[in-house]
Amino acid sequence: MENHRRLSESREDKIKKVKVLVISRVIIITLLLSIILFIQLKKGVTLFITPNNLIYYFIAFTYFITLIYVPLLNKTKDVQKFAFVQHIVDVLLITLLIYLTGGIESFFVIAYIFSIISGSIILYKRGAYFIASMSSIAYGALLDLEYYGLINPLYNSLSSGYHYSSSYVLYRILVYVLAFFIVALLSSHLAEELRRKKKELIQKQDDYEKLEAFNRDIIQSLDSGLLTIDSHGKITSINRTAQRILSLDSGEMEQSHIQRFFPDIDETLFGKEGTSQKPNSYQRYETTFVDRRGKTLFLGFSLSPLRDNTDQVIGKTFIFQDITKFKEMEEQIKRSDRMATIGQFAAGIAHEIRNPLTSLSGSIQVLKEELELKESNRHLMEIILRESERLNNLITDFLLFAQPPGINKEEIDISQVIDETLQLFENSPGHNRAIKIVKELKRREISVLGDPHQLRQVFWNLFINAAQIMPNGGELRVELETVNSNESSSRFKGEKKRGMISFAKISVSDTGDGIKPGEKEKIFEPFFTTKEGGTGLGLAIVHRIVENHAGFISVNSQRKKGTTFEIFLPMEGILKS
Repeated sequence: MENHRRLSESREDKIKKVKVLVISRVIIITLLLSIILFIQLKKGVTLFITPNNLIYYFIAFTYFITLIYVPLLNKTKDVQKFAFVQHIVDVLLITLLIYLTGGIESFFVIAYIFSIISGSIILYKRGAYFIASMSSIAYGALLDLEYYGLINPLYNSLSSGYHYSSSYVLYRILVYVLAFFIVALLSSHLAEELRRKKKELIQKQDDYEKLEAFNRDIIQSLDSGLLTIDSHGKITSINRTAQRILSLDSGEMEQSHIQRFFPDIDETLFGKEGTSQKPNSYQRYETTFVDRRGKTLFLGFSLSPLRDNTDQVIGKTFIFQDITKFKEMEEQIKRSDRMATIGQFAAGIAHEIRNPLTSLSGSIQVLKEELELKESNRHLMEIILRESERLNNLITDFLLFAQPPGINKEEIDISQVIDETLQLFENSPGHNRAIKIVKELKRREISVLGDPHQLRQVFWNLFINAAQIMPNGGELRVELETVNSNESSSRFKGEKKRGMISFAKISVSDTGDGIKPGEKEKIFEPFFTTKEGGTGLGLAIVHRIVENHAGFISVNSQRKKGTTFEIFLPMEGILKS
Protein backbone atom coordinates (compact mmCIF):
# COMPACT_ATOMS: atom_id res chain seq x y z
CA MET A 1 0.00 0.00 0.00
CA GLU A 2 2.80 2.37 0.89
CA ASN A 3 4.61 1.51 -2.33
CA HIS A 4 1.41 2.25 -4.33
CA ARG A 5 1.09 5.67 -2.71
CA ARG A 6 4.69 6.43 -3.54
CA LEU A 7 4.25 5.41 -7.19
CA SER A 8 1.10 7.60 -7.51
CA GLU A 9 1.79 11.30 -7.75
CA SER A 10 1.28 12.80 -4.32
CA ARG A 11 -0.85 15.87 -3.59
CA GLU A 12 2.29 17.70 -2.48
CA ASP A 13 3.91 17.11 -5.88
CA LYS A 14 0.86 18.47 -7.68
CA ILE A 15 0.70 21.53 -5.44
CA LYS A 16 4.38 22.13 -6.09
CA LYS A 17 3.78 22.09 -9.85
CA VAL A 18 0.81 24.46 -9.58
CA LYS A 19 2.91 26.82 -7.48
CA VAL A 20 5.53 26.81 -10.24
CA LEU A 21 2.75 27.74 -12.69
CA VAL A 22 1.66 30.64 -10.47
CA ILE A 23 5.22 31.88 -10.09
CA SER A 24 5.79 31.61 -13.86
CA ARG A 25 2.68 33.65 -14.50
CA VAL A 26 3.90 36.37 -12.13
CA ILE A 27 7.31 36.39 -13.82
CA ILE A 28 5.77 36.70 -17.31
CA ILE A 29 3.38 39.47 -16.28
CA THR A 30 6.18 41.31 -14.50
CA LEU A 31 8.31 41.00 -17.62
CA LEU A 32 5.43 42.37 -19.70
CA LEU A 33 5.01 45.29 -17.31
CA SER A 34 8.75 46.01 -17.51
CA ILE A 35 8.62 46.11 -21.32
CA ILE A 36 5.69 48.53 -21.21
CA LEU A 37 7.46 50.82 -18.78
CA PHE A 38 10.55 50.69 -20.95
CA ILE A 39 8.45 51.72 -23.98
CA GLN A 40 6.94 54.56 -22.00
CA LEU A 41 10.43 55.85 -21.22
CA LYS A 42 11.73 55.35 -24.77
CA LYS A 43 9.23 56.85 -27.14
CA GLY A 44 9.16 55.40 -30.62
CA VAL A 45 10.19 51.87 -29.53
CA THR A 46 7.25 49.47 -29.80
CA LEU A 47 8.78 46.06 -28.84
CA PHE A 48 5.73 43.99 -29.97
CA ILE A 49 3.16 46.16 -28.18
CA THR A 50 1.81 49.69 -28.04
CA PRO A 51 1.16 50.78 -24.44
CA ASN A 52 -2.39 51.72 -23.48
CA ASN A 53 -4.39 51.93 -20.27
CA LEU A 54 -6.24 48.65 -20.87
CA ILE A 55 -2.97 46.72 -20.76
CA TYR A 56 -2.26 48.19 -17.34
CA TYR A 57 -5.69 47.08 -16.18
CA PHE A 58 -4.99 43.62 -17.61
CA ILE A 59 -1.69 43.33 -15.72
CA ALA A 60 -3.32 44.53 -12.48
CA PHE A 61 -6.14 41.99 -12.89
CA THR A 62 -3.63 39.19 -13.51
CA TYR A 63 -1.75 40.07 -10.32
CA PHE A 64 -5.06 40.15 -8.47
CA ILE A 65 -6.22 36.67 -9.49
CA THR A 66 -2.72 35.33 -8.77
CA LEU A 67 -3.02 36.63 -5.21
CA ILE A 68 -6.39 34.84 -4.97
CA TYR A 69 -4.90 31.57 -6.29
CA VAL A 70 -2.31 31.29 -3.51
CA PRO A 71 -4.67 30.94 -0.47
CA LEU A 72 -7.15 28.86 -2.49
CA LEU A 73 -4.40 26.43 -3.49
CA ASN A 74 -3.65 25.45 0.11
CA LYS A 75 -7.34 24.97 0.92
CA THR A 76 -8.49 23.09 -2.18
CA LYS A 77 -9.00 19.33 -1.90
CA ASP A 78 -8.92 18.49 -5.62
CA VAL A 79 -5.67 19.96 -6.95
CA GLN A 80 -6.30 18.41 -10.39
CA LYS A 81 -9.53 20.36 -10.94
CA PHE A 82 -7.94 23.50 -9.54
CA ALA A 83 -5.15 23.20 -12.11
CA PHE A 84 -7.72 22.72 -14.93
CA VAL A 85 -9.53 25.89 -13.86
CA GLN A 86 -6.27 27.83 -13.76
CA HIS A 87 -5.36 26.78 -17.28
CA ILE A 88 -8.81 27.70 -18.60
CA VAL A 89 -8.45 31.13 -17.01
CA ASP A 90 -4.95 31.38 -18.48
CA VAL A 91 -6.30 30.67 -21.99
CA LEU A 92 -8.90 33.40 -21.57
CA LEU A 93 -6.28 35.84 -20.25
CA ILE A 94 -3.94 35.06 -23.17
CA THR A 95 -6.83 35.64 -25.59
CA LEU A 96 -7.57 38.96 -23.91
CA LEU A 97 -3.88 39.90 -24.08
CA ILE A 98 -3.83 39.11 -27.81
CA TYR A 99 -6.90 41.30 -28.26
CA LEU A 100 -5.25 44.15 -26.34
CA THR A 101 -1.99 43.90 -28.27
CA GLY A 102 -3.20 43.84 -31.86
CA GLY A 103 -5.38 40.82 -32.52
CA ILE A 104 -4.19 39.07 -35.67
CA GLU A 105 -0.92 41.01 -35.50
CA SER A 106 -0.24 40.27 -31.82
CA PHE A 107 3.03 38.56 -30.98
CA PHE A 108 1.58 36.94 -27.84
CA VAL A 109 -0.05 34.02 -29.67
CA ILE A 110 3.08 32.15 -28.54
CA ALA A 111 1.75 32.37 -24.95
CA TYR A 112 -0.76 29.63 -25.86
CA ILE A 113 2.18 27.27 -26.43
CA PHE A 114 3.57 27.99 -22.99
CA SER A 115 0.15 27.23 -21.48
CA ILE A 116 -0.08 23.94 -23.44
CA ILE A 117 3.40 22.90 -22.24
CA SER A 118 2.41 23.80 -18.69
CA GLY A 119 -0.79 21.74 -19.06
CA SER A 120 1.15 18.70 -20.29
CA ILE A 121 3.52 18.91 -17.30
CA ILE A 122 0.78 19.31 -14.69
CA LEU A 123 -2.19 17.53 -16.32
CA TYR A 124 -0.30 15.19 -18.69
CA LYS A 125 -1.73 14.05 -22.05
CA ARG A 126 -5.38 14.75 -21.37
CA GLY A 127 -4.63 18.21 -20.04
CA ALA A 128 -2.30 19.04 -22.96
CA TYR A 129 -4.92 18.20 -25.59
CA PHE A 130 -7.62 20.00 -23.60
CA ILE A 131 -5.56 23.21 -23.39
CA ALA A 132 -4.63 22.89 -27.08
CA SER A 133 -8.32 22.59 -27.99
CA MET A 134 -9.28 25.53 -25.76
CA SER A 135 -6.49 27.64 -27.29
CA SER A 136 -7.55 26.72 -30.82
CA ILE A 137 -11.18 27.63 -30.13
CA ALA A 138 -10.32 30.89 -28.36
CA TYR A 139 -7.82 32.04 -31.00
CA GLY A 140 -10.08 31.03 -33.90
CA ALA A 141 -13.08 32.79 -32.32
CA LEU A 142 -11.01 35.93 -31.73
CA LEU A 143 -9.81 36.11 -35.36
CA ASP A 144 -13.31 35.35 -36.71
CA LEU A 145 -14.89 38.06 -34.58
CA GLU A 146 -12.16 40.43 -35.71
CA TYR A 147 -12.61 39.46 -39.38
CA TYR A 148 -16.38 40.02 -39.32
CA GLY A 149 -15.91 43.37 -37.52
CA LEU A 150 -17.72 42.32 -34.35
CA ILE A 151 -14.73 43.42 -32.28
CA ASN A 152 -12.09 46.02 -32.94
CA PRO A 153 -8.65 45.12 -31.52
CA LEU A 154 -6.14 47.82 -30.71
CA TYR A 155 -3.96 47.57 -33.84
CA ASN A 156 -0.28 48.12 -33.89
CA SER A 157 0.03 49.02 -37.58
CA LEU A 158 -3.49 48.93 -39.08
CA SER A 159 -4.81 52.19 -37.85
CA SER A 160 -6.52 52.71 -41.24
CA GLY A 161 -8.63 49.53 -40.89
CA TYR A 162 -8.73 45.78 -41.28
CA HIS A 163 -7.58 44.50 -44.72
CA TYR A 164 -6.74 40.74 -44.21
CA SER A 165 -8.41 38.28 -46.58
CA SER A 166 -10.50 35.34 -45.39
CA SER A 167 -7.97 32.85 -46.80
CA TYR A 168 -5.16 34.46 -44.80
CA VAL A 169 -7.22 34.45 -41.60
CA LEU A 170 -8.15 30.79 -42.17
CA TYR A 171 -4.51 29.94 -42.98
CA ARG A 172 -3.31 31.66 -39.82
CA ILE A 173 -5.89 29.87 -37.71
CA LEU A 174 -4.99 26.44 -39.21
CA VAL A 175 -1.24 26.99 -38.79
CA TYR A 176 -1.57 27.90 -35.13
CA VAL A 177 -4.10 25.12 -34.40
CA LEU A 178 -1.70 22.65 -36.00
CA ALA A 179 1.17 24.12 -33.96
CA PHE A 180 -0.89 23.90 -30.77
CA PHE A 181 -1.65 20.19 -31.26
CA ILE A 182 1.91 19.35 -32.34
CA VAL A 183 3.19 21.02 -29.16
CA ALA A 184 0.51 19.17 -27.16
CA LEU A 185 1.56 15.86 -28.76
CA LEU A 186 5.28 16.36 -28.17
CA SER A 187 5.07 17.90 -24.70
CA SER A 188 2.53 15.35 -23.46
CA HIS A 189 4.71 12.51 -24.80
CA LEU A 190 7.72 13.93 -22.97
CA ALA A 191 5.64 14.51 -19.83
CA GLU A 192 4.29 10.93 -19.90
CA GLU A 193 7.78 9.58 -20.50
CA LEU A 194 9.06 11.67 -17.62
CA ARG A 195 6.26 10.39 -15.38
CA ARG A 196 7.01 6.79 -16.39
CA LYS A 197 10.70 7.26 -15.68
CA LYS A 198 9.85 8.84 -12.36
CA LYS A 199 7.70 5.83 -11.45
CA GLU A 200 10.52 3.51 -12.43
CA LEU A 201 12.96 5.56 -10.36
CA ILE A 202 10.63 5.48 -7.35
CA GLN A 203 10.17 1.73 -7.81
CA LYS A 204 13.93 1.21 -8.01
CA GLN A 205 14.45 3.42 -4.99
CA ASP A 206 11.81 1.44 -3.10
CA ASP A 207 13.46 -1.84 -4.13
CA TYR A 208 16.83 -0.47 -3.11
CA GLU A 209 15.49 0.59 0.30
CA LYS A 210 13.89 -2.83 0.78
CA LEU A 211 17.15 -4.54 -0.19
CA GLU A 212 19.11 -2.24 2.09
CA ALA A 213 16.70 -2.94 4.97
CA PHE A 214 16.87 -6.68 4.23
CA ASN A 215 20.68 -6.65 4.27
CA ARG A 216 20.65 -4.57 7.44
CA ASP A 217 18.26 -7.04 9.09
CA ILE A 218 20.50 -9.95 8.08
CA ILE A 219 23.57 -8.24 9.53
CA GLN A 220 21.76 -7.32 12.74
CA SER A 221 20.36 -10.86 13.10
CA LEU A 222 23.70 -12.64 12.68
CA ASP A 223 24.58 -14.94 15.56
CA SER A 224 28.17 -13.68 15.28
CA GLY A 225 29.51 -10.23 16.04
CA LEU A 226 30.30 -8.16 12.95
CA LEU A 227 32.10 -4.85 12.66
CA THR A 228 33.74 -3.03 9.77
CA ILE A 229 36.62 -0.58 9.71
CA ASP A 230 37.86 1.83 7.07
CA SER A 231 41.37 1.96 5.63
CA HIS A 232 42.52 4.06 8.61
CA GLY A 233 41.32 1.56 11.21
CA LYS A 234 38.21 3.50 12.33
CA ILE A 235 35.09 1.47 13.08
CA THR A 236 32.34 2.30 10.57
CA SER A 237 29.58 -0.13 11.58
CA ILE A 238 28.76 -2.73 14.25
CA ASN A 239 25.83 -5.12 14.66
CA ARG A 240 23.76 -5.91 17.75
CA THR A 241 25.52 -9.20 18.51
CA ALA A 242 28.91 -7.48 18.59
CA GLN A 243 27.52 -4.85 20.98
CA ARG A 244 26.14 -7.61 23.22
CA ILE A 245 29.38 -9.64 23.24
CA LEU A 246 31.55 -6.61 23.98
CA SER A 247 28.98 -4.98 26.31
CA LEU A 248 29.32 -1.72 24.35
CA ASP A 249 26.89 0.40 22.32
CA SER A 250 27.32 1.51 18.72
CA GLY A 251 27.68 5.19 19.63
CA GLU A 252 30.60 4.30 21.88
CA MET A 253 32.39 2.31 19.16
CA GLU A 254 31.62 3.94 15.80
CA GLN A 255 34.33 6.31 14.54
CA SER A 256 36.67 5.00 17.27
CA HIS A 257 39.92 3.33 16.28
CA ILE A 258 39.86 -0.47 16.42
CA GLN A 259 43.08 -0.45 18.43
CA ARG A 260 41.26 1.25 21.32
CA PHE A 261 39.36 -2.00 21.96
CA PHE A 262 41.93 -4.50 20.64
CA PRO A 263 45.41 -3.10 21.35
CA ASP A 264 47.31 -6.10 19.92
CA ILE A 265 45.59 -6.03 16.54
CA ASP A 266 48.22 -4.11 14.52
CA GLU A 267 50.10 -7.21 13.39
CA THR A 268 46.88 -8.83 12.24
CA LEU A 269 45.75 -5.77 10.30
CA PHE A 270 49.00 -4.93 8.54
CA GLY A 271 50.80 -8.27 8.48
CA LYS A 272 53.83 -9.37 10.46
CA GLU A 273 57.20 -8.06 9.42
CA GLY A 274 59.26 -10.67 7.63
CA THR A 275 56.28 -12.88 6.73
CA SER A 276 54.73 -13.49 3.34
CA GLN A 277 51.17 -13.10 4.58
CA LYS A 278 49.38 -10.33 2.73
CA PRO A 279 47.51 -7.88 4.92
CA ASN A 280 44.48 -7.98 2.58
CA SER A 281 44.10 -11.77 2.68
CA TYR A 282 41.54 -13.73 4.70
CA GLN A 283 42.84 -14.39 8.24
CA ARG A 284 41.73 -16.09 11.44
CA TYR A 285 43.05 -15.40 14.89
CA GLU A 286 42.14 -15.42 18.56
CA THR A 287 42.45 -12.65 21.09
CA THR A 288 41.26 -11.65 24.53
CA PHE A 289 38.97 -8.78 25.45
CA VAL A 290 38.33 -7.36 28.92
CA ASP A 291 34.81 -5.92 29.15
CA ARG A 292 33.73 -3.05 31.40
CA ARG A 293 32.88 -5.53 34.18
CA GLY A 294 36.48 -6.75 34.19
CA LYS A 295 35.58 -10.14 32.71
CA THR A 296 38.12 -11.60 30.27
CA LEU A 297 36.58 -13.00 27.08
CA PHE A 298 38.24 -15.19 24.47
CA LEU A 299 37.18 -14.09 20.98
CA GLY A 300 37.66 -15.97 17.74
CA PHE A 301 38.00 -13.60 14.76
CA SER A 302 37.84 -14.02 11.02
CA LEU A 303 39.23 -11.01 9.18
CA SER A 304 38.65 -10.32 5.49
CA PRO A 305 39.06 -7.30 3.18
CA LEU A 306 36.05 -5.03 2.60
CA ARG A 307 35.70 -4.14 -1.09
CA ASP A 308 33.53 -1.65 -2.96
CA ASN A 309 31.71 -2.23 -6.27
CA THR A 310 34.95 -1.63 -8.19
CA ASP A 311 36.75 -4.35 -6.19
CA GLN A 312 38.91 -1.80 -4.43
CA VAL A 313 39.78 -2.52 -0.78
CA ILE A 314 38.16 0.18 1.37
CA GLY A 315 38.56 -1.43 4.77
CA LYS A 316 38.22 -4.70 6.64
CA THR A 317 35.42 -6.85 8.00
CA PHE A 318 35.63 -8.55 11.39
CA ILE A 319 33.36 -11.48 12.20
CA PHE A 320 33.86 -12.82 15.69
CA GLN A 321 32.33 -15.04 18.35
CA ASP A 322 32.72 -15.43 22.08
CA ILE A 323 34.65 -18.69 22.41
CA THR A 324 35.19 -18.45 26.18
CA LYS A 325 32.96 -21.49 26.80
CA PHE A 326 34.77 -23.45 24.08
CA LYS A 327 38.08 -22.59 25.73
CA GLU A 328 36.75 -23.88 29.04
CA MET A 329 35.52 -27.06 27.36
CA GLU A 330 38.89 -27.44 25.66
CA GLU A 331 40.62 -27.22 29.04
CA GLN A 332 38.22 -29.82 30.43
CA ILE A 333 38.93 -32.15 27.53
CA LYS A 334 42.68 -31.69 27.98
CA ARG A 335 42.30 -32.39 31.68
CA SER A 336 40.24 -35.51 30.93
CA ASP A 337 42.87 -36.67 28.43
CA ARG A 338 45.60 -36.17 31.00
CA MET A 339 43.56 -38.05 33.57
CA ALA A 340 42.96 -40.93 31.17
CA THR A 341 46.67 -41.16 30.39
CA ILE A 342 47.55 -41.09 34.06
CA GLY A 343 44.93 -43.77 34.77
CA GLN A 344 46.36 -46.13 32.19
CA PHE A 345 49.86 -45.58 33.51
CA ALA A 346 48.81 -45.79 37.17
CA ALA A 347 47.08 -49.16 36.83
CA GLY A 348 50.36 -50.90 36.10
CA ILE A 349 52.79 -48.93 38.22
CA ALA A 350 50.62 -48.91 41.36
CA HIS A 351 50.61 -52.70 41.56
CA GLU A 352 54.36 -52.80 40.92
CA ILE A 353 54.93 -50.44 43.87
CA ARG A 354 52.25 -51.80 46.19
CA ASN A 355 53.41 -55.44 46.20
CA PRO A 356 57.03 -54.81 47.30
CA LEU A 357 55.79 -52.09 49.66
CA THR A 358 53.53 -54.60 51.39
CA SER A 359 56.45 -57.05 51.67
CA LEU A 360 58.74 -54.36 53.10
CA SER A 361 56.14 -53.25 55.63
CA GLY A 362 55.46 -56.84 56.74
CA SER A 363 59.15 -57.66 57.02
CA ILE A 364 59.86 -54.55 59.10
CA GLN A 365 57.02 -55.42 61.48
CA VAL A 366 58.41 -58.99 61.97
CA LEU A 367 61.93 -57.70 62.57
CA LYS A 368 60.64 -55.11 65.00
CA GLU A 369 58.93 -57.81 67.08
CA GLU A 370 61.67 -60.45 67.00
CA LEU A 371 64.89 -58.43 67.27
CA GLU A 372 66.35 -56.80 70.35
CA LEU A 373 66.76 -53.25 69.15
CA LYS A 374 68.14 -50.13 70.66
CA GLU A 375 65.75 -47.25 71.12
CA SER A 376 67.23 -45.35 68.16
CA ASN A 377 66.88 -48.35 65.84
CA ARG A 378 63.32 -48.97 67.03
CA HIS A 379 62.53 -45.33 66.27
CA LEU A 380 63.94 -45.74 62.75
CA MET A 381 61.74 -48.82 62.22
CA GLU A 382 58.66 -46.86 63.35
CA ILE A 383 59.53 -44.11 60.84
CA ILE A 384 59.79 -46.74 58.10
CA LEU A 385 56.44 -48.24 59.04
CA ARG A 386 54.76 -44.80 59.26
CA GLU A 387 56.12 -43.67 55.90
CA SER A 388 55.20 -47.03 54.35
CA GLU A 389 51.65 -46.53 55.56
CA ARG A 390 51.61 -42.99 54.15
CA LEU A 391 52.95 -44.24 50.84
CA ASN A 392 50.30 -46.96 50.81
CA ASN A 393 47.57 -44.37 51.42
CA LEU A 394 48.94 -42.25 48.57
CA ILE A 395 48.83 -45.24 46.24
CA THR A 396 45.26 -45.98 47.39
CA ASP A 397 44.21 -42.39 46.58
CA PHE A 398 46.05 -42.57 43.29
CA LEU A 399 44.26 -45.81 42.30
CA LEU A 400 40.93 -44.37 43.44
CA PHE A 401 41.49 -41.41 41.14
CA ALA A 402 42.92 -43.35 38.21
CA GLN A 403 40.63 -46.37 38.37
CA PRO A 404 37.66 -45.55 40.60
CA PRO A 405 35.61 -48.55 41.70
CA GLY A 406 32.26 -49.19 40.07
CA ILE A 407 29.27 -47.26 41.34
CA ASN A 408 26.88 -49.24 43.53
CA LYS A 409 23.68 -47.57 42.42
CA GLU A 410 20.98 -47.01 44.97
CA GLU A 411 18.44 -44.31 45.71
CA ILE A 412 19.77 -42.17 48.52
CA ASP A 413 18.66 -39.15 50.49
CA ILE A 414 21.48 -36.72 49.72
CA SER A 415 20.67 -34.55 52.76
CA GLN A 416 21.17 -37.57 55.01
CA VAL A 417 24.55 -38.31 53.38
CA ILE A 418 25.60 -34.68 54.00
CA ASP A 419 24.46 -34.84 57.64
CA GLU A 420 26.35 -38.07 58.32
CA THR A 421 29.55 -36.72 56.72
CA LEU A 422 29.30 -33.48 58.73
CA GLN A 423 28.91 -35.47 61.98
CA LEU A 424 32.01 -37.51 61.18
CA PHE A 425 33.90 -34.31 60.37
CA GLU A 426 32.79 -32.59 63.59
CA ASN A 427 33.88 -35.58 65.68
CA SER A 428 37.16 -36.21 63.87
CA PRO A 429 40.36 -35.66 65.90
CA GLY A 430 41.69 -33.01 63.51
CA HIS A 431 38.52 -30.86 63.58
CA ASN A 432 39.23 -27.22 64.46
CA ARG A 433 36.67 -26.16 67.07
CA ALA A 434 37.13 -22.52 66.02
CA ILE A 435 35.33 -23.31 62.75
CA LYS A 436 31.59 -22.61 62.85
CA ILE A 437 29.51 -25.04 60.78
CA VAL A 438 26.29 -23.66 59.24
CA LYS A 439 23.79 -25.95 57.51
CA GLU A 440 21.07 -24.62 55.20
CA LEU A 441 19.33 -27.65 53.77
CA LYS A 442 16.33 -25.92 52.19
CA ARG A 443 14.69 -29.16 51.17
CA ARG A 444 14.88 -32.47 52.94
CA GLU A 445 14.56 -35.89 51.34
CA ILE A 446 16.11 -34.91 48.02
CA SER A 447 16.77 -38.24 46.35
CA VAL A 448 19.49 -38.99 43.86
CA LEU A 449 20.68 -42.27 42.41
CA GLY A 450 24.30 -42.87 43.32
CA ASP A 451 26.92 -44.45 45.56
CA PRO A 452 26.67 -43.11 49.15
CA HIS A 453 30.26 -44.16 50.03
CA GLN A 454 31.78 -42.27 47.09
CA LEU A 455 29.61 -39.20 47.72
CA ARG A 456 30.64 -39.19 51.39
CA GLN A 457 34.24 -39.10 50.23
CA VAL A 458 33.43 -36.11 47.98
CA PHE A 459 31.94 -34.14 50.89
CA TRP A 460 34.68 -35.29 53.29
CA ASN A 461 37.44 -34.02 50.97
CA LEU A 462 35.68 -30.67 50.55
CA PHE A 463 35.19 -30.27 54.33
CA ILE A 464 38.84 -31.14 55.00
CA ASN A 465 40.02 -28.63 52.37
CA ALA A 466 37.80 -25.92 53.89
CA ALA A 467 39.15 -26.62 57.37
CA GLN A 468 42.78 -26.55 56.21
CA ILE A 469 42.33 -23.17 54.52
CA MET A 470 40.92 -21.68 57.78
CA PRO A 471 43.59 -22.59 60.40
CA ASN A 472 42.53 -19.69 62.63
CA GLY A 473 38.84 -20.45 62.40
CA GLY A 474 36.02 -19.19 60.24
CA GLU A 475 32.68 -20.36 58.88
CA LEU A 476 31.97 -23.53 56.93
CA ARG A 477 28.59 -23.22 55.22
CA VAL A 478 26.84 -26.19 53.59
CA GLU A 479 23.70 -25.53 51.51
CA LEU A 480 21.33 -27.87 49.68
CA GLU A 481 18.64 -26.92 47.18
CA THR A 482 17.16 -28.01 43.86
CA VAL A 483 17.61 -26.22 40.54
CA ASN A 484 16.53 -26.85 36.94
CA SER A 485 18.71 -26.94 33.80
CA ASN A 486 16.45 -24.44 32.00
CA GLU A 487 17.96 -21.67 34.11
CA SER A 488 19.62 -18.96 31.98
CA SER A 489 23.03 -19.79 33.40
CA SER A 490 26.27 -20.77 31.73
CA ARG A 491 26.82 -23.58 34.24
CA PHE A 492 24.22 -25.70 32.42
CA LYS A 493 25.83 -25.17 29.01
CA GLY A 494 26.26 -28.91 28.41
CA GLU A 495 23.17 -30.13 30.26
CA LYS A 496 20.48 -28.44 28.14
CA LYS A 497 21.05 -30.98 25.39
CA ARG A 498 19.40 -33.59 27.63
CA GLY A 499 16.28 -31.46 28.07
CA MET A 500 15.06 -29.99 31.35
CA ILE A 501 16.64 -31.83 34.31
CA SER A 502 16.30 -31.23 38.04
CA PHE A 503 19.57 -31.11 39.95
CA ALA A 504 20.45 -31.36 43.61
CA LYS A 505 22.80 -28.45 44.20
CA ILE A 506 25.21 -28.78 47.12
CA SER A 507 27.28 -25.68 48.01
CA VAL A 508 30.29 -25.88 50.33
CA SER A 509 31.65 -22.43 51.27
CA ASP A 510 34.50 -21.26 53.47
CA THR A 511 35.68 -17.84 54.64
CA GLY A 512 39.37 -18.41 53.93
CA ASP A 513 41.80 -16.42 51.83
CA GLY A 514 40.38 -17.69 48.51
CA ILE A 515 42.23 -19.11 45.53
CA LYS A 516 45.07 -17.13 44.01
CA PRO A 517 44.69 -15.85 40.42
CA GLY A 518 45.90 -18.43 37.93
CA GLU A 519 45.32 -21.39 40.29
CA LYS A 520 41.56 -21.73 39.81
CA GLU A 521 41.94 -23.52 36.45
CA LYS A 522 44.41 -26.03 37.93
CA ILE A 523 42.79 -27.07 41.21
CA PHE A 524 41.11 -30.17 39.72
CA GLU A 525 44.31 -31.34 38.06
CA PRO A 526 46.00 -34.35 39.70
CA PHE A 527 49.08 -33.63 41.86
CA PHE A 528 48.45 -29.89 41.85
CA THR A 529 48.55 -28.69 45.46
CA THR A 530 49.33 -25.52 47.37
CA LYS A 531 49.48 -27.27 50.79
CA GLU A 532 52.67 -28.54 52.33
CA GLY A 533 52.56 -32.33 52.43
CA GLY A 534 49.46 -32.51 50.23
CA THR A 535 49.17 -35.06 47.44
CA GLY A 536 47.12 -32.94 45.06
CA LEU A 537 44.64 -35.80 44.53
CA GLY A 538 41.77 -34.76 46.82
CA LEU A 539 39.96 -32.39 44.44
CA ALA A 540 40.90 -34.52 41.44
CA ILE A 541 39.10 -37.47 43.10
CA VAL A 542 36.12 -35.21 43.89
CA HIS A 543 35.93 -34.14 40.25
CA ARG A 544 36.17 -37.73 38.99
CA ILE A 545 33.45 -39.06 41.36
CA VAL A 546 31.04 -36.20 40.57
CA GLU A 547 31.67 -36.69 36.85
CA ASN A 548 30.97 -40.44 37.15
CA HIS A 549 27.65 -39.58 38.81
CA ALA A 550 26.69 -37.60 35.63
CA GLY A 551 27.03 -34.36 37.58
CA PHE A 552 29.42 -31.45 37.43
CA ILE A 553 31.25 -29.18 39.84
CA SER A 554 32.12 -25.48 39.68
CA VAL A 555 34.14 -23.18 41.91
CA ASN A 556 33.81 -19.47 42.73
CA SER A 557 36.47 -17.70 44.74
CA GLN A 558 37.38 -14.19 45.83
CA ARG A 559 40.63 -13.22 47.47
CA LYS A 560 40.31 -12.55 51.22
CA LYS A 561 36.57 -13.44 51.07
CA GLY A 562 36.46 -17.20 50.60
CA THR A 563 35.69 -20.02 48.19
CA THR A 564 32.49 -21.84 47.24
CA PHE A 565 32.34 -25.27 45.58
CA GLU A 566 29.00 -26.06 43.89
CA ILE A 567 28.13 -29.68 43.08
CA PHE A 568 25.21 -30.49 40.79
CA LEU A 569 23.86 -34.07 40.85
CA PRO A 570 20.97 -35.07 38.53
CA MET A 571 17.93 -36.14 40.53
CA GLU A 572 16.69 -38.66 37.95
CA GLY A 573 19.89 -40.61 38.33
CA ILE A 574 21.55 -40.57 34.90
CA LEU A 575 24.80 -42.34 35.71
CA LYS A 576 27.83 -43.30 33.70
CA SER A 577 28.25 -47.02 33.47
